[in-house]
Amino acid sequence: MITYVDICPIDWSQLITHLETQKPYIGPKHRAGDNIPGLKEVTDMWEKSGYGSSVQWDMFYSGEHFDNKIVDQVVEWTGLSSYTNAWVSRIHPGYFAPVHWDVQDNEPLPDTVRFHIHMSKPQFGHIFIVENTCLYNQEQGATYKWSGRKLWHAGTNCGLVPKYIFNIW
Repeated sequence: MITYVDICPIDWSQLITHLETQKPYIGPKHRAGDNIPGLKEVTDMWEKSGYGSSVQWDMFYSGEHFDNKIVDQVVEWTGLSSYTNAWVSRIHPGYFAPVHWDVQDNEPLPDTVRFHIHMSKPQFGHIFIVENTCLYNQEQGATYKWSGRKLWHAGTNCGLVPKYIFNIW
């Protein structure tokens, strides 16, 4: 379950401008056959469904691609007492992230509260789905709280400019 929180008052356009100068990691990070608990469930679905070369997203990590001060601001604003992971995901036009949950290298991990923030200004074709909720034309900074980090979600960009989302749990 996800719940709308409010507009996070960070200059997301400035962060996007900075990220455009960074070299991201290209996802998906894990592949079928990687020995990580929970991954086979995701990769088997993708293979059975015939997903191909349009599955791709970029990942930018705090402390490496952008300043940890932004994470500190989000932590304070959301009221999180601590966090394990914070990153920005970017999907270019014509690509998508099929249904999945964010399997980590060191699974199993606790299913903690998670937040995501729509960094981009509303754009045609920027779609994000969490469980049974489809989010479209979200205001820049729109923030959602997840009941757990393992919720099934997907994102797509059938628009004309990259789509950015900030994630933290």
